[in-house]
Amino acid sequence: MKKKTALGQEIDMDSLRLNNEETIAVGNMRVNARGDELGHGGRVVKTRNQVMDEYYKLNTPTITDTPRSEIPKLPLEEDTVPAAKPTVLSTPVINTAPSGIKSDDTELRGRLASTVAKQ
Repeated sequence: MKKKTALGQEIDMDSLRLNNEETIAVGNMRVNARGDELGHGGRVVKTRNQVMDEYYKLNTPTITDTPRSEIPKLPLEEDTVPAAKPTVLSTPVINTAPSGIKSDDTELRGRLASTVAKQ
């Protein structure tokens, strides 16, 4: 993967990484650029693969050995919530217009155009 610098020079990042795998990384983690743990004198104590195997061994979810019969059953929502009864109106509701509006008036109140037209 070649990248260009601000001055226009091309740098091959992949070859740069491969050439410097054994270089000690800057910082206080005591690792090289590859990710191997380093000991005294820059010697490899654990390889990157060993470190990752330990990590996955500790942080991978495992299946429990508890039988299904011992797992407590949680109540379902259907069991705890009563069914809602539908409300039925015995007489139909008729929307009546307020006393200040004529029933034959089809336009909405408060419109600028209807106000100008009345004047």
